Amino acid sequence: MVRKLFSRLAMSTTTAARKVTQPPWYPPKVPAGEKPALKLYNSLTRNKETFVPLNHNQITWYCCGPTVYNHAHMGHARNYVCSDICRRILQDYFGYNVEFVQNVTDIDDKIIVAARHEYLFEQMEAQYKEVDEVLLEHAKTYLKEYVAKNLAGFDAELPGLVAWLDSLNLQELAVEQPKLPMYAKAARDAHQAIFKPETDIKRFLAAVKDVLVPSLDKKHGSTVTDPEIFRKLPAFWENKFNQDMDRLNVLQPTVTTRVSEYVPDIIAFVERIISNGFAYATKDGSVYFDTVRFENDPNHDYAKLQPWNKGLLELINDGEGSLSLDGTSKKLPADFALWKASKPGEPAWDSKWGPGRPGWHIECSVMASDILGEVIDIHSGGVDLCFPHHDNELAQSEACFNNKQWINYFMHNGHLHIQGQKMSKSLKNFITIEEALETHSARQLRLVFAFGNWDKPIDFKDALISEVKAYELTLLKFFTNVRALNSDYRHAVSLGQYVSKRLGDVEKALLADLAQAQNDAHAAFCDNLSTPIVLRVVQELISKTNTYIQSTVTGENELRLEPVLAITKWIVKILDILGFPARSDGLGWEDGAESGSGGSSEEIAMPYVKALSQFRDTVRELAKNKAESSAILQASDALRADLINLGISLDDRPNGGALVKFLNEQERAEFLKQQELKKEQALQKEKKKQEQAAANAKKEQERLEKAKVPPQDLFKDTSLYSEWDEQGLPTKTAAGEEVTKSMRKKLTKQQQQQEKLHQEYLQKVGN
Repeated sequence: MVRKLFSRLAMSTTTAARKVTQPPWYPPKVPAGEKPALKLYNSLTRNKETFVPLNHNQITWYCCGPTVYNHAHMGHARNYVCSDICRRILQDYFGYNVEFVQNVTDIDDKIIVAARHEYLFEQMEAQYKEVDEVLLEHAKTYLKEYVAKNLAGFDAELPGLVAWLDSLNLQELAVEQPKLPMYAKAARDAHQAIFKPETDIKRFLAAVKDVLVPSLDKKHGSTVTDPEIFRKLPAFWENKFNQDMDRLNVLQPTVTTRVSEYVPDIIAFVERIISNGFAYATKDGSVYFDTVRFENDPNHDYAKLQPWNKGLLELINDGEGSLSLDGTSKKLPADFALWKASKPGEPAWDSKWGPGRPGWHIECSVMASDILGEVIDIHSGGVDLCFPHHDNELAQSEACFNNKQWINYFMHNGHLHIQGQKMSKSLKNFITIEEALETHSARQLRLVFAFGNWDKPIDFKDALISEVKAYELTLLKFFTNVRALNSDYRHAVSLGQYVSKRLGDVEKALLADLAQAQNDAHAAFCDNLSTPIVLRVVQELISKTNTYIQSTVTGENELRLEPVLAITKWIVKILDILGFPARSDGLGWEDGAESGSGGSSEEIAMPYVKALSQFRDTVRELAKNKAESSAILQASDALRADLINLGISLDDRPNGGALVKFLNEQERAEFLKQQELKKEQALQKEKKKQEQAAANAKKEQERLEKAKVPPQDLFKDTSLYSEWDEQGLPTKTAAGEEVTKSMRKKLTKQQQQQEKLHQEYLQKVGN
């Protein structure tokens, strides 16, 4: 024993004396193929470019916000939801920290005009209590002025206006004059109210408002001086815009900036551009950007986004605003206002150039740079803002900071068309977000936008809506089915039943499908955040999973739930990233019914307990009366119907034990719709059956009446025949002609058939 102890000590000492080395590690081989790199479509190059932020994992992002003077419309929804989806992908999928700044334009020509119009109209509303002759004459005068300005082709008296409008092909003329249908509608509405006339004062004023307020503004606009008037309207519409964005589940900006809170900064920014030699003040107290000086500077380029538009006066003037086109003293038409001298009826701030207000383009440059710095990673907005707004932003910012590239990536969302036509607030052919949400859910609208690439046009048409609703229903059914299977599995485990987890080849293939879908989705996200491809990948994976689930229902395979749950949770994660909130259990997207509790546990449970109690009462009575099994089955079907109304579906399975599904309101409605369809089909089937039975009965009655006739009397019809032989067969027609051999042969055959039929009748009568 002692010897063994010494021997072990010796071995231990020898081992300790040796140098202990770590076994070699063999690094895994780098997978073949190129790793996808994140690329974004950059309007500055009109190509997909590899995305490289300025500061590692940080992204600075400025988004052009709303000009708040009216309802937000579906064009706004397209812009801000698409930006929201892109933002969520970058921060929640790729893991970037995004500093997202969005402005509110609350100083602008459109806002000033809208505020004055609203104020002057309210004053007029207060002035008139009824539609009197004075008001009618004023309205006629305003309509004449409106028609003279906007419908120049009309040169007759006002009563003939509607007939003239009816003679126009407005759809064809709108190609060259896009605003013509809007002008025609306003004139038609006013004409109808004036010449009918409309006696209700509120309806009358509403009908003539669009033709009335331009004339009121022309006469009295300069008298509107109270700053509160110009604050009240944008504050109201800013709040409405935020409410719309909340309903669409658009993330709030990291920082929101308002133009009205940045006027001193704007003045300082303009002064810096002047000192750098790229702007000039005019005698009227305005300041303009010198586009030629900037373009000729070797370190700068003008109109980087759309250089082909830089001389297009229609776009330039639209960017300047309707209040800023008359009497300007700028050097060249392409120069744009940095600071506008305020005229009577416009808000004003003091500056070294005199009382004025900011130009439209300068606002974004100042606010974005104040928060995000002199170079910014991403700037986004609608594609219609490329020129002149964003091109002018770039020019004035690079002129101020003396750098070559103020924005590294410009992301412009594509146009939204409604049933093939471009929407425009200025044309008043828009659908507001409020109106859209009365017909479609916020989830459906987000799906519409996710179905298209963010940088491409989308046509909001019936076919797309149908496709989106079908896609949504596919996901709803899938999630409901998976939750039911999961609940069924947990129930079985809680009862101590053994459930195998061993995966077979079919489950391994399903997991391989998941891995492929994850790779495909990643590649799609890397390729310009391509959500349509990702949604298609999700749909294909659901189809494969449904096929597997169905194979377990038919008994072809035994259900292994874990791969199904893994697939579901990945799909839900992807949808959550796109802005479709996930349920807390990760097995579906959130529905309105899931958020918040509805009363005590007794109140929640009572409808379900009541249904089961009534079922028990029915079954007990049937059992006492020893009813047939069909009566019990009917009671069971009645319980199922009651549970459907409570949002629970019981799906029978071949191996016994119904699968319990909790339905949301949309699924329940769809289920009930299908049930009604089946019921209607059953009624139609029964109706056809009854009609056929009635027809058969009628036919049988006719056959019976015919059977009563003896065969020798079958052809005793003087309207057809005049002579017969001893068997009762006709020999001559009613006209006295001989019956032909072929006809006699035919009549003989009919008589033989009648003989047989009559004998059957006689036997029945005899019995």
